[in-house]
Amino acid sequence: MEEQRIKISSGRAVLIETIMFFTYAFFAVNWIAGSTLTPQIMDYFKLKTFASATFISNAITIAKIVGNFLAAGILIKLFPKKAIGLGSGLIVAGSVLAVLAPQYWIFVLGRFFMGFGGALYVVYFSPVVIHYFAPEKRPTVNALNGVAYNVGGIIAMLIVGPVIRWLETWQYSMAFFAAVSGVLFLAWPAVGQDFELNRSSGTVAEKYTAGDALKDKFNWFFPLTYSGLLTFYIVLLNIFPISGTTAINSKTLSMLVAFGGVAGSILAILLARVFFRRLPVIRWSGLAMTLFGVLMFHTDNGTLSMVAAFAIGVFMFLPITSLVMIPQELPNMTPAKLTTIMGLFWALSYIIESVVYYLIGVVIDKSGYSAGLTIALVMSATFFLGSFLLPETGRASKK
Repeated sequence: MEEQRIKISSGRAVLIETIMFFTYAFFAVNWIAGSTLTPQIMDYFKLKTFASATFISNAITIAKIVGNFLAAGILIKLFPKKAIGLGSGLIVAGSVLAVLAPQYWIFVLGRFFMGFGGALYVVYFSPVVIHYFAPEKRPTVNALNGVAYNVGGIIAMLIVGPVIRWLETWQYSMAFFAAVSGVLFLAWPAVGQDFELNRSSGTVAEKYTAGDALKDKFNWFFPLTYSGLLTFYIVLLNIFPISGTTAINSKTLSMLVAFGGVAGSILAILLARVFFRRLPVIRWSGLAMTLFGVLMFHTDNGTLSMVAAFAIGVFMFLPITSLVMIPQELPNMTPAKLTTIMGLFWALSYIIESVVYYLIGVVIDKSGYSAGLTIALVMSATFFLGSFLLPETGRASKK
């Protein structure tokens, strides 16, 4: 029955995955475009310090924290089709509100709504994966979902500049990207569908509440592991490109990190076919990412900087599939339980990241970009250290 349902739904599953992938990718484009346009936005709203400007990005982050906590409840109440549609709609509505904002606080509110929609989206990837895709296909789909934001980052780096030159103002530029998200939002009702949330292997599972999740130590170690990588990644995309602290152009290095992320995701798909353990991939990728970060920040050789940047991207995204497979492979997992776990995971990860990101902004104001980037680099080590606290859900060989 289960295999037949997955087979019957395979065409619809591909369409659902495609719409969700590009919706989240263009959420990333909107976010990064806003960060790229930070100088113009600061001038427009008469902001004086970089720490104040970080509230623009942190508005999205705070919204994502709230949205992550509420995602499971919204999914259960609205069911998948409406819940995912709500996330997409909020991304569009928040983008439009930010573009039309006459005052800074309204701009921040728009970014808040946008972040809330993104929060729902990133949580809903996992229940969609375990419902529509057979276990042997999940590593591939997880890898694609994991790189969606990075694809958005590449799109942003390639087209934000030309769009700004074409449309001239930050409002028109951000409106252009909001329009793309609007098209994806309008496509969702024709593609999305509802499915059972509390069923595992054909049987109805016990209800798993947020309280149950908070009592499980796994749900604390899991986001702690990821938070350092998340902080490092957001800093590399949003602060590093304007830092001017490396041997060659920082924007070039950021783009190489993004392309390395795509390569890392492709490698993750290939690796998942022959290697079925999760923790070794997380552990050694995490260590390599941090070490290559040290090299990129401190070498005076441009070629080494470029190699290190690409390697950071590879080792940042290679282990993401292994990381998100762990909760999917826990015993008696259902879409509803997985949504609760992933909602808490993203919320706690972003709580840690948002605090550290703001502190990095304060440090940059006082001591310069190098000091702020060093904090991000130290934080990245949580990915390596946390791998010693997580359970191994993989197996030694293919069954």
